[in-house]
Amino acid sequence: MGHERREFIRLDTRLNISYTIAGTQQLGKSLSKNISGSGVRFIAEHPVEVGTRLDVNLQLDVPVRFVGEVVWTKLSTKADGEGFGGTEVGLRFVEISPKDVALIKQYASFYAPPPRE
Repeated sequence: MGHERREFIRLDTRLNISYTIAGTQQLGKSLSKNISGSGVRFIAEHPVEVGTRLDVNLQLDVPVRFVGEVVWTKLSTKADGEGFGGTEVGLRFVEISPKDVALIKQYASFYAPPPRE
């Protein structure tokens, strides 16, 4: 078996996301595919490049704001089950308050399924 590199629980969840590409007015909206204490995965409406910074609003029970950096992208298709094409994005948190990180970790651990035996 391979070694699990992830430090945080990764929760498959659909949360509302709105974002702008840092320094621009280009706005996008999406749903998360998963979230953890280190980042979020979602389908972007517009192509974004690795290294791009996004100003993000994520809706948990309360809004969470952060700046994230795109660490990977891949073309998404309707066959991915999301119902639309776009660019799948892996975004890591770059500028986020400790309080908001704690909220995300708490959300992920609360809604995570029980471990398999």
